[in-house]
Amino acid sequence: MSTISPLSSKETFAAALEAAFNSPDASLEAMILNIYAKEAVITVNMNRMTWDKFIPYIKAIRARTTSVDIKSHYLLRDGNLFSERHSAYGHGKDGTETNAEAMLMGEVNEEGKVIWLEEIAVLNSDAGSAASKST
Repeated sequence: MSTISPLSSKETFAAALEAAFNSPDASLEAMILNIYAKEAVITVNMNRMTWDKFIPYIKAIRARTTSVDIKSHYLLRDGNLFSERHSAYGHGKDGTETNAEAMLMGEVNEEGKVIWLEEIAVLNSDAGSAASKST
């Protein structure tokens, strides 16, 4: 039985990311394995992670938020290579609202799971503070 890769469309990718951030703790690893191969190498803002560092990274984000909403703007596929851009909206446990813009590029295996990914993510608060410092 074949399953649809989360990278089949921008909608399926956004839904898979939301599931990873919003699922119960007990199903976190299953939600991540829906998107990534366990051997994947993920780099976020030059922070290179393998599985043993990536799961705690996601858990740390989840620990600060009650929910995360993802809006995928673009998803381009060329064979096994892809690029994607999305906005993430976080609802903090302390009542704060955050949002970030992310641009990804990577490669999927024959099962449609990410085997490597490079991401640049900018929190809008970071962008605002950089702009305000330059004025």
